[in-house]
Amino acid sequence: MGQRVETKLFKPDFGDCLPMVSVPALKQRMLMLTDYETCSGCQSCVMACSLTKMKVFSPSKSLVTLRKVEDRCLGVPVVCEHCDDPPCQAACPVSAITKDHSSGVVSVNRELCTGCKTCEKACPFGAGTIKFWDDRAIVCDLCNGDPACVRTCTQKALMFLPATRATVARKAELARRRRSILASIGGI
Repeated sequence: MGQRVETKLFKPDFGDCLPMVSVPALKQRMLMLTDYETCSGCQSCVMACSLTKMKVFSPSKSLVTLRKVEDRCLGVPVVCEHCDDPPCQAACPVSAITKDHSSGVVSVNRELCTGCKTCEKACPFGAGTIKFWDDRAIVCDLCNGDPACVRTCTQKALMFLPATRATVARKAELARRRRSILASIGGI
């Protein structure tokens, strides 16, 4: 019946927050990459997310947050990184956060979530990565493999690419730099 796919594990050195990515030999996983240095701050990603998920144009209803760094003329997109070993999952006292290792998607069972915000505190990318709607956590679900935010990002600050070794290394470096800039503005 189902053919077994051999998986090669690759773990670059990028700290404790980002994923160990499984790269299947036949069908590769996809990764969301966020490059704040190319972000224009236009908020098209924010609006695309809110329209797709909530059917309204509203930054407060988006799962993408855009942090503005005015003195540096930067827009820093903040969205769930879908870590392979998510700190938010380990921190959740009611096991409401799960990781689907075949798709790479981290999700929240909103029926189980108590809204304690322990997951938000555990996230290495800080507040705004995990949202709370109706006092329950929610995270980006990558739009079932076709992220609206990526489709609308004309600057290519948000990318959704196959999980190759080069992409994993690039994601790690971009995430490291983004964590650094967020920490410098008090965003973590």
